[in-house]
Amino acid sequence: MSDLINIRTFTQRFEAEIAQGLLADEGIESFILADDCGGQRPDLAVRMAAVQLMIREEDAEKAGEVLEILEREMDTAEEGIGG
Repeated sequence: MSDLINIRTFTQRFEAEIAQGLLADEGIESFILADDCGGQRPDLAVRMAAVQLMIREEDAEKAGEVLEILEREMDTAEEGIGG
């Protein structure tokens, strides 16, 4: 059995869900670990900044590449909104 690691920590569950969907598209299994009562109390996770996206350790390199692309696209989108 492989070890699980936290590939990214998010402040909002929906951000983790977007990343999780992109990983799934690449065949990478993941799950969200958050103390937010299953999404019913998002304020709990925000206070703790603890919405974690967990993956198998052997998927870390590929998952990191996928999430870097997501981060670059989000930065580009934010620049377009503000600029």
